[in-house]
Amino acid sequence: MAGFFVSLIIYPFAVYGLRRFFTERLGMENNIGFLVFLLASVVSWLAAQAVGRL
Repeated sequence: MAGFFVSLIIYPFAVYGLRRFFTERLGMENNIGFLVFLLASVVSWLAAQAVGRL
């Protein structure tokens, strides 16, 4: 159950960080919404799994 809450907390930070990474570092400003959504979901899921295994 703690993994679910960690997932909810991590997701917005992952979206912000990934969006910033793709726009500022890589210069990709178009069509990154779905890519950011997928990667943020993976990051959030990994964080939940890590907390679940503690």
